[in-house]
Amino acid sequence: MPLLRSMTALARWLSAPCLSLACAAGNAGTSVTPPPPRLHYTMASHTFAVADAGRSPDERSMARDVEWTYPIFTDTRDPAVRALNAWLRQQSLELLLGDKAGAVPPSDAQVVAQAAADQDFIDGGIDQAVITPEGAFGRYRSFRYNSEMIGGTHPSHALSSPLYSLDRRAEISVADLFKPDDEGVLPALYDAQVHSPTQSCPDQEFSWRWTSLVAEDTLGFEYPFAPGRGREGVDCLVVVIQSPAIARLLKSPRSLRPRFELVDDTARPAVHHAAKASAAAASAASAP
Repeated sequence: MPLLRSMTALARWLSAPCLSLACAAGNAGTSVTPPPPRLHYTMASHTFAVADAGRSPDERSMARDVEWTYPIFTDTRDPAVRALNAWLRQQSLELLLGDKAGAVPPSDAQVVAQAAADQDFIDGGIDQAVITPEGAFGRYRSFRYNSEMIGGTHPSHALSSPLYSLDRRAEISVADLFKPDDEGVLPALYDAQVHSPTQSCPDQEFSWRWTSLVAEDTLGFEYPFAPGRGREGVDCLVVVIQSPAIARLLKSPRSLRPRFELVDDTARPAVHHAAKASAAAASAASAP
């Protein structure tokens, strides 16, 4: 399975606070830079096996383990966060089940049982439907969707980096954050990067479809694996552009502040179970 590297490590590196007083003093004179506020979440993660019982063991080519994972934000005092949690679960169901996501049972356990027994799902070949949080900027939350379908020499992948507005309670385009780029600043920065000596990917062009927000002055572009993309020793799956010119094109830089540090509390069982219960209640409340 090809390794699709996420923008998460870069995003966390860019947002990491100064870890010593000496470092902070060196960066800001005598002042100490406060750490960023934290945003807590847990991951609802399910792995289950599917197999076609109607075929002989030698013919069960679609037998596989399926991973279904999505985040649940912990602090649900804000109704917009409860709406976000319900939206994330629904998005993960659409990655997992496709057109059948609109008529699913309310609990995750029931979803797993139904999928494992559904012949269309077995034949469909989906073995991964994963949503992970990538960034939190003011009232915006960015995510990474990754789904995979088995079959042939290379599995097929679907990859996207959606941006969600808590105020609109809906997904928006990263392009919505920017003023018109009449002078083509962003495509020029992109072209300079993909034609650079360190990353020569001349067949790739700037597109909002693959764009994710990494920081006010940084945009990332992540592409699904495809045979022949790039060349030996050159990574064309991840492109990053960073420039003050990016921040100058933002409609409202203040709307992206504060920038939160994302904290995964999945390893804390009490928090995890409380978050799952809250998400289930939000999902049930939003159901028609």
